[in-house]
Amino acid sequence: MKYSLTVFIILIFFPPLRGQVNTDSLKKNWENTDLPDSIRISNINTLAWEGFLFSKPDSAYYFAQLHYEFAEQKGLLKEMAVARNTQGTSFYMLGNYARAIDYFYQSLRMKENLNDYRGIAATLNNIGMIYDEQGDKQRAIEHYTNAISNFNKIPERKMDDNQVLVASYHNLGALYVEKKDYGKALEYFNETLRLTGERKYLRERAYTFSNMGHIYLDLKDRVKSREYFNKSFEIAKRIGDENGVIDALNNFSYLYFDQKNYTDAIAYATEAIHMARRNKATGQIKDAAERLYLSHKSLGNFEKALNMYEVYIGARDSIQSDRNKEEVLRQEYEYNYERQATADSIAYAAKQQIQELKIAEQQALLDAERMQILLLYGILGLLVIVAIVGHRGYKKINAANNIIMRQKIEVEKQRDKIADQHALLEEKSHKIIDLNSNLESTVRQRTQELEKSLNQIRNYQFDLAHKIRAPFVSLVGLLNLIKDERFDSKDNKEVLEKLEDTSKRISTVLQDVSRDLNKINAER
Repeated sequence: MKYSLTVFIILIFFPPLRGQVNTDSLKKNWENTDLPDSIRISNINTLAWEGFLFSKPDSAYYFAQLHYEFAEQKGLLKEMAVARNTQGTSFYMLGNYARAIDYFYQSLRMKENLNDYRGIAATLNNIGMIYDEQGDKQRAIEHYTNAISNFNKIPERKMDDNQVLVASYHNLGALYVEKKDYGKALEYFNETLRLTGERKYLRERAYTFSNMGHIYLDLKDRVKSREYFNKSFEIAKRIGDENGVIDALNNFSYLYFDQKNYTDAIAYATEAIHMARRNKATGQIKDAAERLYLSHKSLGNFEKALNMYEVYIGARDSIQSDRNKEEVLRQEYEYNYERQATADSIAYAAKQQIQELKIAEQQALLDAERMQILLLYGILGLLVIVAIVGHRGYKKINAANNIIMRQKIEVEKQRDKIADQHALLEEKSHKIIDLNSNLESTVRQRTQELEKSLNQIRNYQFDLAHKIRAPFVSLVGLLNLIKDERFDSKDNKEVLEKLEDTSKRISTVLQDVSRDLNKINAER
């Protein structure tokens, strides 16, 4: 039953695709600046969502970021919210729920500012699903309930709006199934059926019938269980949903196995596994194979049971392998994301330094302009003074002219100084850009140098341990051999004591050096 619930949630969470999209055409339309903004935004959103989200979530994130930046530049808050929702979904696809929630909450805040109740309800439902996946059932229930509450605030509802409401009611029903509160679960599932109607959301309606059938099977009401399984089967056949038909066949196998009617259980499971193999539906192969294994085992058909058990284990391992691949992809994407974030932060720091240099340059120009204005006022003042005291004679006028010339020379010097400062600022700006470009290679070079140094220390430690230690051990052995001999001479005994004392001091030095090298090695 858990599989049916999962498929239903994914169908609700992601709208049906409109077929294969032409990514090249969408990219060209996005890059064509002559097109209206609304068309360009529509193309970049379609490119992210339908072109890459379900095959390359990291590419979907990239195009959604372009969507967001363009919308931010144009002041289109609603489009910014749409882009953040796409990015949250890309992280959801990669299994990175923490970042998915972060982007969904950013989208939610924008929608709240716009009083977009339908968008708020959809995002709350998405966040609730993530908490559901993480096992935080209480928070999931709170978000699903809030989604319903916000949906009811929509002033003018359209029929298509019910999709969000159907998702929220169904997800609540699924949660209460896991809590074994079947009364509450049936209440929400019945509300789901009421919202879907007889002709709308048929796939969702089929899966709801399937889930209700499993509830009644758990309650041992096999009559109602078969009734709901039949309804699910009929809808799946009518709309051509092969996955739904396979699930229905597996449901009938569950029902007959529960009744100990192993022959019919085998018949339905066999048909299910044939269709599942044709559709390469590993999860459904696993479910059918498990039912066939248990049914054949109950009938004593041990060879067939063993064969089906091997199929079941193979499908289960394949699913686990796929999950492992998804986890590797998620970790790789997260690593690339963190590396890009680090590079962006370095680039941002460099950009800030350049900005500071530009500010300093502008400040220098302002200071120069002030100086020129002050000098100009000074010159005008001097001219006035010269005019007033002109009658004092040629000498005084000549002196005033000399002062004016000196002031002009000072102005030229200030201009030259400003030009030098500007050139210096340009040089620093280029150095910062070069530093940013060569940062990665510099780090790699430093790492290689450190590794080379570490290898030299290890070689030195090896030499200490083998080339020096070995002769020293021989010396100690020789001393012990000499000590075993009989020495009557007092001089010989004194020589032996001095040799022994010397060997102890050498041993102490070797131990200290070895301990220091080990400490350095550990720190590195």
